[in-house]
Amino acid sequence: MSKRTIRILILLVIGAIVLTGCAAGVRAESTPGVTVVDEAVYIAYLSKLYKLDRATGALLSSFPEGRSSVVMYAPPAVSEGGVYFGDLANEFHKVNDSNLNEILWTFDGARGWYQARAGVDGGLVIIPSSDRNVYALEKTTGELIWSYQGEFAFVAEPLIIADKVVVSAQDFHVVVLDLATGEELYRVETKGAVTSSPLYDPQSGNLFVGSFGKEMTSFNLETGEVNWVFGEGRGLATIWATPILVGDQLIFNDKSGKIVSLDPETGQELWTIEAGGTTIAGLAAIDEGGFVVAREDGNIQAYKLDRTSSWTGTVPGNVYTAPIVQGEQIFIPVINADSILYTFNVSGQAGWSFTPSN
Repeated sequence: MSKRTIRILILLVIGAIVLTGCAAGVRAESTPGVTVVDEAVYIAYLSKLYKLDRATGALLSSFPEGRSSVVMYAPPAVSEGGVYFGDLANEFHKVNDSNLNEILWTFDGARGWYQARAGVDGGLVIIPSSDRNVYALEKTTGELIWSYQGEFAFVAEPLIIADKVVVSAQDFHVVVLDLATGEELYRVETKGAVTSSPLYDPQSGNLFVGSFGKEMTSFNLETGEVNWVFGEGRGLATIWATPILVGDQLIFNDKSGKIVSLDPETGQELWTIEAGGTTIAGLAAIDEGGFVVAREDGNIQAYKLDRTSSWTGTVPGNVYTAPIVQGEQIFIPVINADSILYTFNVSGQAGWSFTPSN
């Protein structure tokens, strides 16, 4: 499949998620952007940014006050008293975590919308945009420090690792930039578009990333050298999500529901199981040494590393983003249901859910 065909396909997928029909006309509709930090849960959904109590799901605050025509879905980034998020009106905001309606600054220099969480580290905020640019803003003032232009929309959260920024690109590569200047240091080519962040292993210094080219690639952060590529002849479907490391296993899933475990050093296959349905959403590691997977149809399954099932559950609606595991809680963002977020504990017991008020 050509790069042009992949670009058109991804654009159509994004368009289908962003614009849907309703009785009142056309509105934006997509998966809620969820971030869990300390004792709070932040949700960007339609015209509101919500802050919830993590233990109970109680609404603590929201932005903006009153009704708004601005729509947002990018998961917020939270750092040192600030909440950072972009919207579909091409603006990126920093608000006060203690008072979400106190806007500290707004960046309006982009020509595209924001779909992914920003990276925040030190004094910079690194923002991927659909206008084919990655922007670096000064954290305190919102001043533009540098920008990097690519060939297609950036839709994955950038990784900030020491003095480097790692950005997934839809035009068949992962690019590594200098954090201070935005200069491209090198790029790692893939056989297909990359729509999720790589996984970084600080112990080995290696990154792992899947692509629409039906492959998983490992490369070294410092050198850019590819360690191994797994996928050719393995019958994989497209890979949409970030892999996970659990113990000494690298585990990922493809769209068809295949879950694969590899030796992270060699790329050798250890085992494969089937989730039993479409899995665009990725996996989430559980501290006890297992992992949880959410199928598109709302089926939730937890596994031990011996591939036995720990428990199963269901949520209404559809799941397109990976579960979030924090401590003893699992958070499942959904679309096409009354609630937009459901929770479980790591033993599979259902917890609270959150339904926005009309």
